[in-house]
Amino acid sequence: MTVRLEPVTRDDVRPLFDLKVAPEDQTFVAPNEKTLAQAPYETGACVFVIWAGNTRAGLIALLDFAEHEYLEENDDPQSAFVWRLMIADEFQGQGYGTMALDLACEWARNRGRPRMFIQAVTTNHDAISLYERCGFVRTGVVSDGEAQLVKSLI
Repeated sequence: MTVRLEPVTRDDVRPLFDLKVAPEDQTFVAPNEKTLAQAPYETGACVFVIWAGNTRAGLIALLDFAEHEYLEENDDPQSAFVWRLMIADEFQGQGYGTMALDLACEWARNRGRPRMFIQAVTTNHDAISLYERCGFVRTGVVSDGEAQLVKSLI
C-alpha cells in the first residue's frame, strides 16, 4: 500500500468534498469543505490530499507555527501542528492515518521543526490511541474539550 501526501489542487476540491468520515465520527473532525475554506486565511497552513495509490483517501492540514500569525496560548512557535486529519470512512482502520502522520512528521522535520503537536476531542479514544501508537504523548493540556499531544522529531 503506497501512501503519499500531495498539495491540494483545483482538481482535488470536489472529490475531497465527497469524502466523509463514519457517521459516528462526524462530531470529531470538521468537514473537508470547512478546512479548504479556512486554509487560505491561516498563515503557515499547508493542506494535502492523502493518496492511497491513485485514490484520494483523506485530507491532512498542517500548520508551521513559525509562519503562523495567530498563535494561541499553548502554541509552541518553533513547532508544527496537525490542524486537521480526515480519513474517509472506507479507508479507516487500514493504516492510512498512521502513514499520513508519519509523512506529516517528515514534512515538519524537513522544515526544521523539533516537535509536532496534535489535538483530539477528549472522548475520541480511537484517535488518541492512534496518535499514541504513532509516538505522540499527552501534554496534560486540555483546551476547548481537546487533549493536546506532542511528538519529538529530533
